[in-house]
Amino acid sequence: MLDPQAPIPAELVHEAFVLTPLTVDNAALDHAAYMASPDVIRKHSDGRWPVDGFTVDDDRAQVARHQADHEARRAFTFALLSPARDKSLGCLYLNPLCAYLHRAGADTATLTRFPAGSAMVTFWLRQDQQDTGLADVVIRAVGTWLVAEWPLSAHLFRCLPTERCTRDALEKSSLRPVALRLTAEKRPYLWYQADHRSTRCSRPGGGS
Repeated sequence: MLDPQAPIPAELVHEAFVLTPLTVDNAALDHAAYMASPDVIRKHSDGRWPVDGFTVDDDRAQVARHQADHEARRAFTFALLSPARDKSLGCLYLNPLCAYLHRAGADTATLTRFPAGSAMVTFWLRQDQQDTGLADVVIRAVGTWLVAEWPLSAHLFRCLPTERCTRDALEKSSLRPVALRLTAEKRPYLWYQADHRSTRCSRPGGGS
């Protein structure tokens, strides 16, 4: 997704939250937020992520995989922590957009719309943080951070229509909705784009 030599920011410190890499060291906080948010998790994952019986050890194993991807710069997973760093408020994920577009069956016209160094941004917030205004703050702050400090050419936020709090915040934001034609994607994802430089996605094997 990124130039291996390009520096990336370690974290984002905001008055309302801290965005820091998700690691096994903060897995217990992540598990507490996850288990306190069953409805959010089911909607965000479209029912794919386990909730019932999901243990701290299960969470730690999953987090270890995210941590390995983050450290290898394949994808980036961040814990959204309280300013005191004593409570998880959710998670945010940066995944390679072009790799997803190829998997999702995007046609050439869709692929040419987006740069090779692009990110797909998704996030979920703890159930007790829904309708608090935090989603609006996260979208604004993260969007600014990605443009100003990350070596990205573009980023798109993605959510499902059932993620009401996230969807409403994205629709109120300065991001513009975009329609993607993805023949292999069955989920009705909604997409919102910020303005970046414009180049083309590479074909598989071309560095994306």
